[in-house]
Amino acid sequence: MMKNIIFITAIFLVLVCECYAQVLENKNQADLWSNNFRIVSYFIMGFWYYDKQKENFGTIQKVFLISIFIPIAVSLSSYLIDEKIAIIVNISVNSMMFASWVYVFKQLGAFITFKDSNRTIIKLMPAFLVLPMLFFYFSLYQSLPLLYSIFVFSYIIFFSYTGLLAGFLPIKEEKKLWIIIAIVILVIVNFMNGYHTFLQKLSWAYPVIRTLTVTSRCMMIYGMINYNEQPTQGKQ
Repeated sequence: MMKNIIFITAIFLVLVCECYAQVLENKNQADLWSNNFRIVSYFIMGFWYYDKQKENFGTIQKVFLISIFIPIAVSLSSYLIDEKIAIIVNISVNSMMFASWVYVFKQLGAFITFKDSNRTIIKLMPAFLVLPMLFFYFSLYQSLPLLYSIFVFSYIIFFSYTGLLAGFLPIKEEKKLWIIIAIVILVIVNFMNGYHTFLQKLSWAYPVIRTLTVTSRCMMIYGMINYNEQPTQGKQ
């Protein structure tokens, strides 16, 4: 437990440095340093996960570790390529991250079914499907070019399916709850990102979005550490 606290503390200290770098007067320097700090935080996350899972490091763990590093491409694209292209790259990269999680969840034995006594699908659909679709249609669809609309809609399908699938993970309930909450937070982040990117720039968006994103990542990692899957489901 103490190791978890140390890693989480280190991640949030780097986040503070990242947000502080964003207020530098020189925008190029601000973007450079904030992205560097962001990349450092992903490496700390990756080392944290590997450190906790190295005794049991199979295919599932390798794919999930890769998913931790995938967002680094978003950090690099933000100052290496044009903003309009970067938006498409970022959507694609984040979709790859969700696709990695889908693979992991399926390997653990997750399977969406409507024949569920707990009515899991009914409980999760508002957060993971209904609200994102409503936000897309009423807030973004009318104002986005066709190409962006296609990418954003596809991205919504990716993270909606990932969130719904997480509800059917055959793992310890406490760990599953951490994972579901992590994805719910990412849904909120996606709302804010979409509004900030396509509708109106918000001065406070960066620190809030990054804090929520890092919080979500930490919760996801914690949920995937020693998840105690059912012995008959998937492969550890």
